Amino acid sequence: MKRKIFLLGALALCLTGCGQKKQAKTPTSSEQKAIQAKAEQLQKDNKSILQKAEENKVITRTFVFPKDDKGTQQTQIVTYVGNTFKKLETINVTATDEELKKGIQQVGVEEAQKQLRESFNKDDAFKEALTVPGFTADLTLENENEYKVTITYDFEAMDVKKAEGMTYFKNNHLPELLKLTPSQFADNLINAGASEQK
Repeated sequence: MKRKIFLLGALALCLTGCGQKKQAKTPTSSEQKAIQAKAEQLQKDNKSILQKAEENKVITRTFVFPKDDKGTQQTQIVTYVGNTFKKLETINVTATDEELKKGIQQVGVEEAQKQLRESFNKDDAFKEALTVPGFTADLTLENENEYKVTITYDFEAMDVKKAEGMTYFKNNHLPELLKLTPSQFADNLINAGASEQK
């Protein structure tokens, strides 16, 4: 029994002693340069991908003007990618005057809203503008104290060339707006007194 244990121990020692030792192969200098070049190329590719992702990032910024003398507060929400406008939404919330409040109290909010929308859509230049795909306007009577007008320019759906020739869009400086970059437009809003909401 002792002999068998001794033989097993000797056999185990022999097997471990005779096993091959693996040595790590050291890359040659040309292999090291090739590996380093591949690593640098991967880093450049990653930076390029990140830059493209940043350039294609959809950005939405909101600017709010202080209330004016008539109690109107304007908010402009601009959405863009790089130097291309995607959408511009202008929201005007206006306090109702005493005459309008009396009318609302007489006919109710729903009927007053209907009548306001009808009068809002009577202007011929405005009616023509509403025929342009991508341009929408809505008037909502929030309550008897204020109403909201929301105007949206969806530049992805809008026929801008057609719109630029229309009176409504000329009066609202659409051609000048489209000559600006979104960053310039934002700077103009801030210079005009708006503050950006984060």
